[in-house]
Amino acid sequence: MSKPVLPSKARVLVSAHIKRQGGEAIAGLAASNGSEVTLVAAAPGLGAQELDGIDAAFFSRDIHAMPGRPPSNEETRSFFRLLDACPNLKWLHIFSAGSDGNAYRKLQARGVAVSTSPAASGKAVATSALAGILALNKRLPWHYANQQARAWRAMPDELSPLPLDRQTAVLVGTGHVGTVLATCLQALGMRTIGVNRSGKAVEGFDETMPLGQLDGLIGLADWLVICCPLTDETRNLVDAGRLAGLRREAHLVNVGRGGIVDESALIAALRAKRIAGAYLDVFENEPLPAESEIWTLDNVIATPHSAARISDFNDRVFACFLDNLRRWLAGRPLANIAG
Repeated sequence: MSKPVLPSKARVLVSAHIKRQGGEAIAGLAASNGSEVTLVAAAPGLGAQELDGIDAAFFSRDIHAMPGRPPSNEETRSFFRLLDACPNLKWLHIFSAGSDGNAYRKLQARGVAVSTSPAASGKAVATSALAGILALNKRLPWHYANQQARAWRAMPDELSPLPLDRQTAVLVGTGHVGTVLATCLQALGMRTIGVNRSGKAVEGFDETMPLGQLDGLIGLADWLVICCPLTDETRNLVDAGRLAGLRREAHLVNVGRGGIVDESALIAALRAKRIAGAYLDVFENEPLPAESEIWTLDNVIATPHSAARISDFNDRVFACFLDNLRRWLAGRPLANIAG
């Protein structure tokens, strides 16, 4: 993709919060590049003349949810309606690492460059996956159930965990999250096999293999970790057949997207104890419906798509946006362009 060209005077659509809190930093960055950036606060009443002049936009997390306010899909829908009405929009930066939403694809089809913020959350997601692996390996859900029952129970031999340095993790996805997690697991002595499109070697993995060879790796996995984007290629990647290829002692970890794993088949495998357990942060339908059996399974740790949550997340996202704005103003290629 050719790099976007920013005029010396540019208009960027942002939230009212970003305009108030980040306006000074953005103005200073623009001035240092000999440019002028005007921030336009997103509001339903913006007219066609104002929207015609929008060159770029920043979809910050506060649009979706502000402190003390539950997530609002209507706020998001309103922002993207404005983007649809910006005929000269060239670039959108988004707060998330994932870019599989239909709204993003629609903008990309118009020729809009969409950039993401993996550096804001990659380590947080990786350490959440690590926490899930450690908790499941050390049987913490079993211990917690005993704690709730006020029961002092010695762990039976058949539940005693295999040491991590005798285990193998197969990580589908060798991007920021996968690399950080693989490095952590290597430090614990675990063998790490990365799976990506080409099989290209990536630091942090003992070896990498192309996605086409996943079936041959399933049986090696003590931990099958999903940390890749949701694409046409990865949708329903872990289906009933691949779940059946996992050993009974294996666990599944999903911090990618719910649509990558066949949830019904996974529930059946977990219920029948055909696999040992799972740590799940993402689901086919979110919020996870109250009637979902996942809530009741004693071999599952489920978190509400919150693996990326850290106290300074918004600051990290803003830093990612500023870095790309600096690149844009200098006429350099943007970082983390969505494919």
